[in-house]
Formats: sequence, structure tokens, C-alpha cells
Amino acid sequence: MNDEEPLRPGWLRALALAALALGLSIYAWSSMLAAYPHPSNGDGMMYQKILEAGRASIVRYHEFPFWNPYECGGYPLWDNPQGFAGAPLLWIVFFVNSTVSIYFWVITHVAFAFASMWLFARHEVKLSRAATFVAAAAWAYSGFHQQHYSGGHFTFVPWVFFPLALLLWRRAENDVRYAVGLGVLAAWMFYEGAVYPLPHLVLLLGAETLTRVWPPRRLPGILRAGAITGVVAFTIAASRLLPVLDQLHQHSRPALYDSDAITWPTLKAMFLARQHGRGVVGQQYVWTEWGTYLGPIVLTLGLLGLVVGGAEIAWMAALLALAFVLMCGHFAKWSPWSLLTAHVPPFKEMRVPSRFRATVSLFLAAYAGVAVDRLRMAAQRFVPSLPWSRALQTLVFAIALLGVGDIIGVGIDTIPQFFTSAPITKQEPAAHFYYGGPGLAGFIDQPAQNRGELSCYDEWGFGQGSHLWEGDLPQARAIDDGATIEAANRTQNTFTVDVVAQRPGARVLLNTVYDDDWKTNVGKTVNLSSQLAIELPAQGRFHIRAYNRPRTFAVGAILSVLGIAGTVAFFVRDARRRRRERCQTG
Repeated sequence: MNDEEPLRPGWLRALALAALALGLSIYAWSSMLAAYPHPSNGDGMMYQKILEAGRASIVRYHEFPFWNPYECGGYPLWDNPQGFAGAPLLWIVFFVNSTVSIYFWVITHVAFAFASMWLFARHEVKLSRAATFVAAAAWAYSGFHQQHYSGGHFTFVPWVFFPLALLLWRRAENDVRYAVGLGVLAAWMFYEGAVYPLPHLVLLLGAETLTRVWPPRRLPGILRAGAITGVVAFTIAASRLLPVLDQLHQHSRPALYDSDAITWPTLKAMFLARQHGRGVVGQQYVWTEWGTYLGPIVLTLGLLGLVVGGAEIAWMAALLALAFVLMCGHFAKWSPWSLLTAHVPPFKEMRVPSRFRATVSLFLAAYAGVAVDRLRMAAQRFVPSLPWSRALQTLVFAIALLGVGDIIGVGIDTIPQFFTSAPITKQEPAAHFYYGGPGLAGFIDQPAQNRGELSCYDEWGFGQGSHLWEGDLPQARAIDDGATIEAANRTQNTFTVDVVAQRPGARVLLNTVYDDDWKTNVGKTVNLSSQLAIELPAQGRFHIRAYNRPRTFAVGAILSVLGIAGTVAFFVRDARRRRRERCQTG
């Protein structure tokens, strides 16, 4: 279907795609921009506070963003499994308004979604430019992205890369460059907090692999690609991956009962309802977890493309069927989702099967592009009059564009209702960090105020309820008369305490939640009812420095540096080799 000459040179093609993706994404999310300076409500507040905590760590304390003291009495920041303090795109905006940073984050990733599907549809599904445009726009601006990103699920953005990941994986069998590229992409996703998207992607790529295991002679290439992808992803992501794995070893995510199974009314509404209340009758979760608006035109084109192109692109049809069945949830004891959550980690600690609708909408968008090309080809083949044939081809494309416009229009109308929180305000930071007290700022303003709260929004706040104290008070206390505190100061990641111990084994309480990543230069750390304490080794005067740093960060950082250096060296060497080959054949 794709017999059009590519735009040359290559850099101009890339620039044109980037400009098209960014321009359309700005327009599609213009109602979010119009809502400025209001942040996202709901979970968006939690993630924006995480961003503010990372910003405060770097800008105020000049420390790496390891620990978040501003909520729950403290919890991990860098190694929070669902955190995104390590996302490369956020590091370049840490020094600006966090609301602007979130807007930038959303717009950029929606543009990535468009470009990702463009590359997949154009180069793997072999669609024409017109059909590729329809597929890319339907995917990038679909209800899944609208609902989750405006609803505050900012770490769900790695789903935008799924089409690109499929393209890279299918080509990695015969070209190691694509395997390396997929490893880099997976590591990038992990730094962006892809605790949900990555397991979904691994499952998707694993299922796709099963469509290519015959004949057996392909297996060596597939296994080689898998090994290269895994090594590259592991090494580059190691500075965050190893600490996150350690956190998961230390603490279990609170088990939440999941029994959801899709109903027929919900199935119809999720793709076609232009508006919907927060609740969903007969379902366990709110509408944000179901809304996947594609509209009647794009949905019809997607189903038509599945019918007319399913046999030719059978692997895509098989993956669509699998994603659909998984999306249906616990409809039977033998359902795929029930089996995954019962037996397969990390799905055993995951919930909300409806999130597989991301993959369903991905393939429906791609099949909508297939339908556009097939209908235009039919008009060209069966209508002998050239003017009428061209008119019908134009009509098909125009109808598809109406469908895309409908999706974007629903988003423009829907998105503003999520950006209604109170704007961030300029805060005068407290001279010393402390919890609570009179005049505590609003939720997302507390890091800028240099104050925190003991209540907890993030479910990774495993130490909530520990016996910390509030008020503008010293952040260290002697547990009894066995020690006397002379001075106590703290930053985001550290405590410095001058103490006189009257006897060996005296203990000093620090006003933070305990975590195995806390270390001390004097004595040893102790967990006292989820609060951090230091047990002193002997009688005498001590200058204690307690600090938080993930235990596996150092080795992870070394592996990441080696992984990045090795990847750069590989591509530089490959580029030189190809240049020599062109010179020899030219």
C-alpha cells in the first residue's frame, strides 16, 4: 500500500514529522493550555507534588532527588516505583514552574504518540501518507490518552511508545541496531515511571514473538535480539532499576481487591460516549479507567480494516484479540487476566484490566488506516472514470479526517474539567524544614514552602502512622535521658545532629520514616515503629550525619554510565562502518 517516495533528505523528513506532531498536539490539547495556571486535579496533584519535591531537592538543597520528606512523613523519591523523578525530559524543566513542566510533559508525549504511530504505520504496516495520518492522529488523540493524562496519570505516558516498540522489535530479528534502539527505549520508559506500561509492553512483545517463531530457523535471530535488548535496557536503566527492585523487595504494594469484568454497556460506551459521569454502573473503577473515545467513524473504519486486512496482517489481528480479551478482565476463572494476576509477577500486584484498552485502541487506529487505504484502492480499481475515482478517494479521506476531528473535538471539550485545581502560589520557604504547623501551604505548594505533612496520598507511603512530630521544632530528639541533643539540622536527604551520649546504646530519634536506605556515619540505624532512630556506639560527644541514598544506586549508576557509553560507541562505530561501505560502493 505504501508506494510513495519518501521525503528527502532524511533530516527534512524527521523535521517535518516532528513539526506536524507537535503542531497537532498543541492544538488537540489547547484547552489544557487555556486552563493555565490551573494544575490537574485528582492524581495529578500527587504527581505534581513529586515534581516539586524533585525540584526542591535540586534547586534548594543541591542534592540528588533521593527522598521526598514532604508527605507521609517521608518516602522514596528516586526509587519510588511509580515515581518519575528520573525522567530525562523533566530534568530540563526542573528550574521552571512545575505546572508549565506538566503541560510540557503532556504535549511532548502526545506528540511522541503521533510520531510513534506514524513510524509504525508507515514502515511496518506500509500505509500511504494519508492513511498513516489517520492512524497516527486516531492513536495520539484517542480517549485513552485524553482520560489518563488529563486525569493526572502522568506516568502512563510511556504507552505512547508502544507502536515504535513494536516496529523496533519486529526489525530487531535481522538488525541489531533495532534491538539496541528498543533497549534504549525501554530504559527511557522506565525512567519515566513506567511501572504499568512496561509489563504490558513485555507481554505484548512476547505475544508478538509467538507469531514469528515458525520456521525454527528464525529463533536464533529472535533470541539474539532479545538478549541485546535486555542487556541494553538493564544497564542503561540500572541507576533506577536496581533501587526500585530493592524497594519492591523491602515493601509490598498494598493488595487491592480486583474483580472487574467488562459489561456490554460499558464496552459500547468506552469507545463511543462523548461524555460520561465519573462512576460506571456495574464496574469497579471510575470512568477515567474506561474512557477510550474513538468515535463512530474511526471505530467503524477500524473494524472494517480488521475485516478487509485481518488476513494479510494476521499478527496484528491476533494481538488485538489478545488485548481485547485481557481488557475484559475477570469474566471467568480461566480468563487470561485472572490467570496473569494469580500466577505471573508483576501482574500479581497489578489491577485494572481495562488498561489493556490502550493496546486495543492502538490496533484499531492502525486498522482504521488500513481501511482508508483499502477503500481508496477499491475506488481506484472499480471506478473507471478518473475524476469520479479521485473524488471517491478524496471523500474517503475526508470522512476519516472528520472522525479524527471528532476525537480531537471531544478532547478539547473534556480536558478542561480536569485542570481546575488551585494554581501554585509563590512561597517564602521556612528557614528549617518541619511538618504541619500554622499557615501550612496547599498540597503542591508545601515543597516550595519547605514544609510537609504527615498525611499520605501516595500509596507507597509505607511509613504512614509512625510517631513523628509536627511544628517548628528540632528534627532530632533523644529517646530518653541517655543522650542530649546540642544541635539538629536537616536537608531533604540528610540529618546532621550534635549529640552527647551518657551511655553506650543511647538512641536518637530523627523526624522521618524509616527506610533501609538510611545510613549513618555514627552507630547504626534502627527501625522504631517505622521511625528512623540512631543507636550510638559508646559514651561521648558525636557529630551524626544520617543520609538517604538507595543501597544499589552506586553500582546502578556505574552500570548506567557503562550502558550509555557502550550504546553511543556502538552507534558511532556502526555509522562509520556504513560510511566506509558507501564510499567503497560509490
